[in-house]
Amino acid sequence: MRTGIPPAATYCMAVVFGGLGIYMLLRRHGPNLVIGVRLPWTLADRHIWDKSWRLGAMFLVGMGIGALISWTFFFIAAAHLIILGILYPVLLYRLKYGTLRFWKDQGWADYRPVVRCEHCGHWQKLGDAADLDGCTCEACGAICRRPRKFWPPWAG
Repeated sequence: MRTGIPPAATYCMAVVFGGLGIYMLLRRHGPNLVIGVRLPWTLADRHIWDKSWRLGAMFLVGMGIGALISWTFFFIAAAHLIILGILYPVLLYRLKYGTLRFWKDQGWADYRPVVRCEHCGHWQKLGDAADLDGCTCEACGAICRRPRKFWPPWAG
């Protein structure tokens, strides 16, 4: 079945997307504004950045393989990269902090997490994701939120 796309273009697309995906699997960059899933929620938490980086890398490798196998498979992987690449970090942030709020300090990519107290509902800014472990509410003094493990769901 001919698609009308030259084989050279197919191979170039496979090399570009597959190569970028393999590069992302082998080398991990921290949150930045050049490469990766650059959302405020991923820039606020390094753990969420790493998980979304890994997911994006797997979909890019899938797009590279899909360019060689079938263009339908390529476009399905591209749609999953766009949709799940946005929904997955947002869901992880919501599960970890109990909110979708974040705050931005000075600078281009200086996003920080916000946590909500489970007792009084007070919103509290955190300096870093590591501050969630010993966070107490400024308003009532209760523990803001217990950190949850991502997998398995029942272990935290």
